[in-house]
Amino acid sequence: MISSKYNKNLIFIIGSGRSGTHLLGRTFENSPEVDAFIEDDRFFEPITNIAVGLNKNRSNFNDILKQYKKVFNKSEKQYILEKTHPNIWFVEDILKVFPEAKFIGIKRNVFSTVSSMLNHKGVLSWYHKLPLDQPNTFLGITESNKDYFEELPLESKCTIRCLAHMNRLEYLNKKFPNSVELVSYEDFYDDYDDLMQRIKKFLNLDFNLNSEPLNPSGKDKWKSNLSEEQIRNIELIIQESNV
Repeated sequence: MISSKYNKNLIFIIGSGRSGTHLLGRTFENSPEVDAFIEDDRFFEPITNIAVGLNKNRSNFNDILKQYKKVFNKSEKQYILEKTHPNIWFVEDILKVFPEAKFIGIKRNVFSTVSSMLNHKGVLSWYHKLPLDQPNTFLGITESNKDYFEELPLESKCTIRCLAHMNRLEYLNKKFPNSVELVSYEDFYDDYDDLMQRIKKFLNLDFNLNSEPLNPSGKDKWKSNLSEEQIRNIELIIQESNV
């Protein structure tokens, strides 16, 4: 698909599931200047199915790009926010069609992310729907771990998936520094004002962003949710991954 000048300011939220993509998306949704599409049914399922490998025909993503244009053009607002976090695997495809698009990737403490994953049926369902002995970039299954991945504890599987997404974010930020900005979930708690200003500057916004109120205990909830054994297993994967 050939790119052309597009008259909308497109913002895509990307990252791992349970890393704060919803929180970031709702922060934009709170602004009347933004038309927010947060896990919209027209996009989320078909994109996710391609990302996880259920739909093997990657060319189908071109149909999604056409749908983006069709839907976004109907919006009366200049700023369009799209929150389908598996788009982390399709940034290159999107930039070919929308070269001026901006991406905000969000990262979260690995322990916190995995703890949240373990309490989300949708996230865990992929370990039953997908083969666990074949390479899968979404799950973090590689040639080097495919022979034993299925036997790993669930928290170890989730850690590998989380790290695969974090590594992808770092890669995208280095390859497309003018298009991809990385932010931290923890900054919503620890450095909120600077976080909002950094996002505003990156996107060249002429309006302010405001997130919903957060419970201060939410940041470290994982410490009481994870067992000592789960923490050790997560630490082991992190150490083996040299993160």
